[in-house]
Amino acid sequence: MNFISKSFLSNKLLPLVALGTSAVMFATPAQALDIKQEQVNNCVATAVKLKVADNATAKKFCGCTVDVRSKMTLGQMWEIESYAQSGKDPSTLPYAKTMQKQLQQCGKGLKLNPPQKPKA
Repeated sequence: MNFISKSFLSNKLLPLVALGTSAVMFATPAQALDIKQEQVNNCVATAVKLKVADNATAKKFCGCTVDVRSKMTLGQMWEIESYAQSGKDPSTLPYAKTMQKQLQQCGKGLKLNPPQKPKA
């Protein structure tokens, strides 16, 4: 999913974008909800740890981004990965453009800070 690294989100929020969508595609509906919630929880924990957002804001942002990414089909995921692995820019794919717009909408109106490296 390298195309996200070239987007608005990468500068601030790359660590927050959930990358485990393939697991959701093979799960039963009950498991998918658990996996999806786990992705949201991991995203929120990372956002708070890196001081990108407070807990409530992170929940809104992460819930939205995980929801957008969970709607990607397996074929779309493979196409994006194939482009990235062959050195092509996956952000030129129609689906990637649509998804990027949706991901950007997730952050609209939210106060999101640049990530801060945690103190040792």
